[in-house]
Amino acid sequence: MTNPTSIITQLPTPSFLINPHPKHVFREAIAKLPMNGVNTICEEAKCPNRGECLPHHGTISIMVMGSICTRGCPFCAVTTGKPLALDPGEPQKVVEIARALNVRYLVMTSPNRDELEDGGASQFVKIVTALREFNPALKIEILVPDFQGKENSFAGLLKNPPDVLAHDLQTVPRLYGPIRPGAEYGRSLNLFRWFNGKADTSKVMLKAGLMVGFGEREEEVMEVLSDAAQAGVKFFTIGQYLKPPGSTLEVTEYVPLERYQRFTQFGKSLGLMVQASPLTRSSYLADRLASGSKEV
Repeated sequence: MTNPTSIITQLPTPSFLINPHPKHVFREAIAKLPMNGVNTICEEAKCPNRGECLPHHGTISIMVMGSICTRGCPFCAVTTGKPLALDPGEPQKVVEIARALNVRYLVMTSPNRDELEDGGASQFVKIVTALREFNPALKIEILVPDFQGKENSFAGLLKNPPDVLAHDLQTVPRLYGPIRPGAEYGRSLNLFRWFNGKADTSKVMLKAGLMVGFGEREEEVMEVLSDAAQAGVKFFTIGQYLKPPGSTLEVTEYVPLERYQRFTQFGKSLGLMVQASPLTRSSYLADRLASGSKEV
């Protein structure tokens, strides 16, 4: 029997998975910003939308705390290894990027920093605090790791919370072993449950996301949506997995457009704001999703 994974690699990429905006425009735009060593998840994760968001929407997703991750998830293009020490000047550097872009909504994420006692939670707080001092009206979204389930790290984030706190579930529970080693589905859900119970959910909105195309079943995705809604999640993103350079993890399926529509409708029935499309990524048009815009 022929392996279906080997078949999918021989098929042409569907047109709906090609963002027509040229990537070099992103690199040229970034070159004009005072990045000062701060990375973007747009480039580090080889996002297919990186030619669109900054040049056409004026949005960017900052990757703080370096570009080296302590975990080795095969779906991810971020480098695995031993991270460098945290940069005490990073909060002000992020402020300078926000100032240069004159953004109203800023997204930042980080690699897993499991070698740090708090997983980097205190650095997130320092950056959020600096941004609030710079512009109290600025909306801030942080896409966080699971902090190994440490509630002290969760509590630390509430010292100066973002407007949206996001965490990616990445895939369905059955596929965690091969797709998301080092993580646990229940632990990630507990992160949302903890914040839903502790945070003022009228001020801190919770956001989750996953990728499809790993061989998950439609009903499994529906179950994840239900779990997320019950855990207090407000926003949810779903997009197609695309194999990054150097990865051995193949695409199992290019998910058809009508399935994303069913995910969106099911999520809506649960009270979720869902952005589901082939090119959707965690921070793609994040400001529009958070505002409830119908244009996402």
